[in-house]
Amino acid sequence: MFNFIKTTLKATAIVAVISMQSCSNKDNVQPLPESSQYFTIVSQSNGSEYLASTASLTTGKLSFVGNGIETTAARYLYHNEYVYLMNTATKKFIQYKMSADGKITENASILTSGVTPNYFTSINLINDNTLLVLGMENNHLGNAGWARIKLPEFTVIDKGTFKLPYDINLNVASDIGKGYVDNGKFIAGSNRYVLDPGKPAGESLEGSYALVYDYPSFANMKLIKSSATTGNVGHTYLESLLSDEEGNHYFVVSAGKYWGGNGGKSGVLRINKGAAEFDTDYFFDVTTPVGKNACLTSLSYIANGVAFGAVQYEDLMTQLSDRYKPVAQVVKLDLKNKTAVAMNSPLSAVGQFRSPLVFNNKYYTGLVTENGTNIYEFDPAGDANAFKKGLQLDGNDIFPNLIAPHPAN
Repeated sequence: MFNFIKTTLKATAIVAVISMQSCSNKDNVQPLPESSQYFTIVSQSNGSEYLASTASLTTGKLSFVGNGIETTAARYLYHNEYVYLMNTATKKFIQYKMSADGKITENASILTSGVTPNYFTSINLINDNTLLVLGMENNHLGNAGWARIKLPEFTVIDKGTFKLPYDINLNVASDIGKGYVDNGKFIAGSNRYVLDPGKPAGESLEGSYALVYDYPSFANMKLIKSSATTGNVGHTYLESLLSDEEGNHYFVVSAGKYWGGNGGKSGVLRINKGAAEFDTDYFFDVTTPVGKNACLTSLSYIANGVAFGAVQYEDLMTQLSDRYKPVAQVVKLDLKNKTAVAMNSPLSAVGQFRSPLVFNNKYYTGLVTENGTNIYEFDPAGDANAFKKGLQLDGNDIFPNLIAPHPAN
């Protein structure tokens, strides 16, 4: 969605491989120990990317090469017993099935050609039976497409085209981020910016934006704005949208100059249940209490207003590529009381917070640190030290991207 994505896609799509290529279609060559609960981890390793299962997130070691399914992806999602990966190299959207015995198999796939322009940039779970996928043309001139996918059958229900805001006179365009359906509207985050020749996005316009469409027709587009800060809203790169028990919706707004923004205060914006405008009384400034010019990049909901996420400390950065260095920290946020706690866990590369896991009221994410890569468990009931170092991820150039639970055995 933003400047950094093209750089990341080049890194993640070095090898254009077809799913199920590795291990001669044999899943999990290394035998798994007995367990009542297995997990799948998707990670880059040794120049490629793999799906592999493990019997534990808190102990042991997991190697990827020769163990699992080789793939390459840039968008990651799991729901129920399925993992969904968007392979941007082959323009193939793939459904993998996780079994209770720990096995992972490719179940079905959809070629994006003829469904939406380009690949599926924004992938949104509307309900247990429906995925809404969105794709945009590369030239950012307002042309986009949508499709609804039936779950778990993984077939296209219907599809169509829609427009994004684009002002040819001002040379101003908008991208579309993650979104949700409420009260007959599809509402998605956006970044509104001045087009810079030769670059995918330029300077963000003042304010923060979201797009509202009638659902499912995608008619009657409306651009809504918050003046609380200037930043990218609901980007598609990491987890950036959540809903609470009351049905209110919270978007990550990222203002960092090394996150496609202009620099400034990052935090959380809210749209209340049933509404189609930002709540003008709600902006959670995360940058100020956390310090170090922290840019909020991701957020995952636990319960009762508590969420875990990640910030990148822009005071530790001098360029965009520094996000691959240990500049990111896990934070615990209280969305009701607007309090932020920076955890005392090791600093990590930013991209390793793409699709963390909330499981049994705990938060699990991969941290790529100076001392290796591990899954860490965070407890919302504790203080800044309430975390545990868990499963070690073994190999070279490890970058974990998704953690997902199998059905209980």
